[in-house]
Amino acid sequence: MIYLQWSLLNIGLFLFFIVICFKATKLVREKLGLFASVIFVFGLLSFVGNSNDNHENNESKSDSIKTWKFVSEDSLRNYESFMLYIDLERTLIAKYDLSIKYGKDRHEQINVPISAYSSTIGFISGTKWKPMSIIVNKANDNNKFEYSVVGVVEWRLLGAILYSELKEYNGIAITK
Repeated sequence: MIYLQWSLLNIGLFLFFIVICFKATKLVREKLGLFASVIFVFGLLSFVGNSNDNHENNESKSDSIKTWKFVSEDSLRNYESFMLYIDLERTLIAKYDLSIKYGKDRHEQINVPISAYSSTIGFISGTKWKPMSIIVNKANDNNKFEYSVVGVVEWRLLGAILYSELKEYNGIAITK
């Protein structure tokens, strides 16, 4: 519920900010003229366009989500690959999930974790999930993996980070 309230607070403050910007532009136009108001609007738009969102959860030089690789896929030529999806946490409006790509040897039927990534799905206004570490290991049972995900949820208000909350998820994933 707190996630929904935080999102609504962010949306409300953003709409209030837009109204203030329109009124400020009108005042600037009345006091300083049309040219000054155009410069003011372009100044505001430059701040919006240059947000400092540095995409820490993305691969370098790419828009794809950062992936932790455990083995080289080239070394797994005799393996079929599968995906496994785990819900780490569900809130009222979103969920944090873990996706594990694993390979299964066609002859020996041994499961090997290949890579994993974590993301957020749903309405995420005002918060940002940044996974810091993902570890996936084979368990004693060939049909299970042990996983550990450590990350930070950044609580933001109009884009400014107010609080960073450390989250850790541990568990066992069962393969198909």
